[in-house]
Amino acid sequence: MRSKTAIRKPVGSIGAVVATALLAGACGGGSGSSSVAVEPEDGVLRIVADDTHDFDADAYVVSAGELRVDYVQSGFQNHTLVIEGIEDQMRLEVENGGRDSGTVTLQPGRYIIYCDVAGHRDGGMEARLLVE
Repeated sequence: MRSKTAIRKPVGSIGAVVATALLAGACGGGSGSSSVAVEPEDGVLRIVADDTHDFDADAYVVSAGELRVDYVQSGFQNHTLVIEGIEDQMRLEVENGGRDSGTVTLQPGRYIIYCDVAGHRDGGMEARLLVE
């Protein structure tokens, strides 16, 4: 007959493995982007681009009206940031660890932000932008 300790130990180990897997999945896995929506801090939405053709989050939530965006490059490749459907209102560009910023006025709704460098959007460099 097995002791209670012997039974609990494997169950605890399995529980730890499951908890670790769930935490890794909640953090966006290995893609480098967060699955949690990011909101502006001090009235400025900071978006980070990296060399894996990814933004730092899958979604961003902002209030309607004028939005200031601070776009930061965490690597070296050239990236842009535009908002689908209103590309002519704001286009930010970064490379070599640089940053760019701009403002745009947004109505409530759902938008897509993306990088318009050839092949980057097709490679997955886009995110949702919810304007409340």
